[in-house]
Amino acid sequence: MSDSVGMKQNRLSAPHAMRLHDTLCHQRAFADTPAARATAEAALSELGEKIAGLPARERSKLVDTALPHTALHYRFSWDIACWLASKAPGQVHIDWAGITDEAAFDNLLRHLLLPAEDEYFDSGWASAREWLELARGDAPCTDFDWLIAQLREAGPEEATREKYDATDLPLTWNLGDSLFGRAFNSADLRPDVTGTMTFAGKAKKEICRPLGNARRVSRSEGAHLVDVAMASLATRHRETNHFNHANPNDVHVADVGAGVSVVLFGLQPQWRYPLECTVGHLVLVNGVPVGYGGASALFRQVNTGVNVFREYRGHGAAFLWVQVMRVLHALLGCNRFVANPYQFGADNNEALKSGAFWFYYKLGYRPVEQDVRTLARKEMARRRERPGHRCDIPTLRRLSSCDMHLILPGTRQSDYFKEEWLATSSMLATDIVAGSGSRKRALQQVTGKVVKALRIRSFDEWTRDERNALRSIAPFVCVAEPDDWSTAARREVREALRLKGGQSEMPYARALARNSDFLRDLRRACGRA
Repeated sequence: MSDSVGMKQNRLSAPHAMRLHDTLCHQRAFADTPAARATAEAALSELGEKIAGLPARERSKLVDTALPHTALHYRFSWDIACWLASKAPGQVHIDWAGITDEAAFDNLLRHLLLPAEDEYFDSGWASAREWLELARGDAPCTDFDWLIAQLREAGPEEATREKYDATDLPLTWNLGDSLFGRAFNSADLRPDVTGTMTFAGKAKKEICRPLGNARRVSRSEGAHLVDVAMASLATRHRETNHFNHANPNDVHVADVGAGVSVVLFGLQPQWRYPLECTVGHLVLVNGVPVGYGGASALFRQVNTGVNVFREYRGHGAAFLWVQVMRVLHALLGCNRFVANPYQFGADNNEALKSGAFWFYYKLGYRPVEQDVRTLARKEMARRRERPGHRCDIPTLRRLSSCDMHLILPGTRQSDYFKEEWLATSSMLATDIVAGSGSRKRALQQVTGKVVKALRIRSFDEWTRDERNALRSIAPFVCVAEPDDWSTAARREVREALRLKGGQSEMPYARALARNSDFLRDLRRACGRA
């Protein structure tokens, strides 16, 4: 392998470097022995050195590939910007030529001004860049690092986040040999590498197979895994709230065999949704991140999907996705998996042309609309009768026009909470607190009703996050009219409310899945609305 990299410097071209990089990344992830992985890593290091030595013109062709010693350009959000300033100091700069809204950037800088600086800033004597360079002085950091440091001291973070995101500030990240680049980003996990990426029987049976070694990791290991997750997206011009606001105290790792680990990330308490439990998931093979997704659990169902990174596609995709569902089933208590149409073709030409619909269908997902389900059965019959038959694009569009569900054995239709009922229940929550001159006082009254109905006698042992969770979810409980609930039902909801504000939100998801009365009565209220 080193021979393939160890070519003369003048023979390495940008296209060759990209192909070689992706091949080595794939070999590193799916290596069947530690020696094979070490060989791939050594070759990637050698490739990085050769990229660093390329002529500037040739290396410029590798911009935005996240290969070693290349530059990455992107307009990251405030959350990723803060992460970069903390984790990659000295590597990120403001891309001044890319600023398109100078007025928004001026407004951001005004957030930093001292009263004594107003006249000079407004005089027109200096551009925003010149002012920042003057204000930065001889501080030993980049313009970006200095800006983020000042913004973090300037006032309430929510106002700062809003101003920064409105600026849409372009940045340049010079990766060098960063461990966050695509070539080297990995987690220090030691999963069981025995077995192959296959499972016996049908997907539903595998999803129900118990997990033997899922564990909640320490805060330090959780923080490391959050970094790996954020880097895996940032270097691909992506980001998601699941990782941006991940809680290092709520990270769970499940080693599922064949060197595969599935990591679930709960949200920090202040970023949690009032009713759903939302988590991010990262799929790693031999510690290398190969895919990601998010999941929103509500009662006994979960809306989820997975995206495998381009260089790792075509290797065990069905196994990886089934293992994600297996982990979600075990840790969130869900027995119905909901896939939205975008995942398999609606407004997604890549998924449409790849026939992603059939990937889901073969695993046991079925369209929720009867006419689409009938069309799918007919098309599947044609595929069996004529091997090699492919649906035309119009047919695939029709197949991708509604949700698909994978339903585990024993699941009842009455367990299902329609997706549109989230908006309906939110409307009913608004109605519950309406009609008062003070919404704050109205929420206090609604919360008081719920406290009385659930027979909560004291908050002495409740944490602040647990009390906040109660206030957040109280309008939904009130909509469900809990006065007639049994003693057991009241106890179940009390427990769920406290778990919502716990260090880990995943026990809340499992508790909510057991709340039959709450589910039944909230469904009924939404159905009547």
